[in-house]
Amino acid sequence: MDSTNQKAKLLTLPNIITLANLLCGALGVVSMVSLPSDGALRTAFVLMLAAALFDFLDGFVARLTRQYSPLGAQLDSLADMVSFVLLPMLVAMKVYYLAGGHGTWSAVMFLLPVCGALRLARFNVSDDHQGDFVGLPVPACALLIGAAGWYAAGRMGVPAAGWVQWGVLVAGVALALLMVSSVRMFSLKFAGFRFAGNEVRYLYLLLSLAIVAVAGLPGIGLAVALYILYSLALTLLRGRK
Repeated sequence: MDSTNQKAKLLTLPNIITLANLLCGALGVVSMVSLPSDGALRTAFVLMLAAALFDFLDGFVARLTRQYSPLGAQLDSLADMVSFVLLPMLVAMKVYYLAGGHGTWSAVMFLLPVCGALRLARFNVSDDHQGDFVGLPVPACALLIGAAGWYAAGRMGVPAAGWVQWGVLVAGVALALLMVSSVRMFSLKFAGFRFAGNEVRYLYLLLSLAIVAVAGLPGIGLAVALYILYSLALTLLRGRK
């Protein structure tokens, strides 16, 4: 009887959705090691988008059905580690090589999984999961890298300028450090559906939709870049005050 109850607790609807997130990440990893570069990068980005949707839905369904549990929270972090930390690192390395990079400098990208794991661990022990995020959330980091991969796939065969490979490395280091930074970044968790109290969220979503409508899927990366720049600007203004 106890064994049956334990299985029932494992296979809740939110946990099944979380496992869908994990499977998207695992499929993305397989695509990166088995498909040609252009197909791998495009497939990885689409799977990251699907994983991000499942990552949003598992929390939403858990709150809706009141099935939130510590086990589900840990499972969510394990899934995120694959979909939004390991997979983006592989994409970042591929982008670096396509930009003309080579040799041991690619090891710089290992900062992404190191800082991503620290970011997830810090979030798990945090008492405040309702307010702003502290540091760049791993899904946002992943989608920015994934969008860069999609863009790189569209430029296969086009020689990159010499500085691009170094720019890719600098961007990788910056994203890794942002994940473990103390920069506060606004959460997209809505406090109800009213405009009051959600002004920044609604404005950001409208701008993001406009960017994606104009730029296509790579526009998601631009939307994430806007999210980062806004959060950094707000941090600087708070610091001056």
